[in-house]
Amino acid sequence: ERMRRQTEMWGCDIREMEAVKKIAKEGKKFRVVTGRGEYLASAVIIATGRERRRLSVPGEEEFKGRGVSYCATCDAPLYRGKRVLVVGGGNTAASEALCLSESAREVHLVHRRDDLRAEMAVKEKLKERGVIFHWSSVVKGIEGDEVVRRVVIQNLKSGEEKALEVDGVFIAVGEAPSSALAAELGVRLDEEGYVVVNRNQMTNVEGVFAAGDVTGGVMQIVTAAGEGATAAVNAYLYIRGGWYGEGAGSSQVRQ
Repeated sequence: ERMRRQTEMWGCDIREMEAVKKIAKEGKKFRVVTGRGEYLASAVIIATGRERRRLSVPGEEEFKGRGVSYCATCDAPLYRGKRVLVVGGGNTAASEALCLSESAREVHLVHRRDDLRAEMAVKEKLKERGVIFHWSSVVKGIEGDEVVRRVVIQNLKSGEEKALEVDGVFIAVGEAPSSALAAELGVRLDEEGYVVVNRNQMTNVEGVFAAGDVTGGVMQIVTAAGEGATAAVNAYLYIRGGWYGEGAGSSQVRQ
């Protein structure tokens, strides 16, 4: 709240609940299209972060918020005494299953491989909590009526499919950078889809900067804040026709 007040004191207009649909370059300006209107900008800072990966199976979108979740910490209380299923095999999936096992009646964990990538101590804890493992298996579909009722899984070795009666599905199959807007603008991405920037947080598209998790790296709050400050200073100087730091004018980006 303090940062918000300081920002507004300097004349910043904060628009909330207004999703950006597209960013298009028009000469030396950028047209930003949202669900509520359009804006013309001299520079753009992309700080769209990362998002949870989807399974992209039938029923996932349909039952989002009605049995499909991506955060056990947020939604575990809703499934006290109920049956839940976790999808994934890393530390995040294991942590989700542990969290849910504290209150859920039954916890299933589905993983496409024969073992979890999670730490040994975590795996032992899952066994102690009675988590039911479904190895070498994938989710084929999520079914229900008003809410989730069952999940169809398939064993990758035998090809056998079976339905598990559950009340909730928690998807924990990793995260991906939210870089679609940047890609449409012609911003260079690395092989994992993260935005590539130079030392001043500028991309290969002059006037477009990026900061935070969307650029990869260690992905911590403190580094995101530092990158945001760097991007903001250089965006300001770019608009004013100057640059901050040696070699800052170069559009070459770091690998």
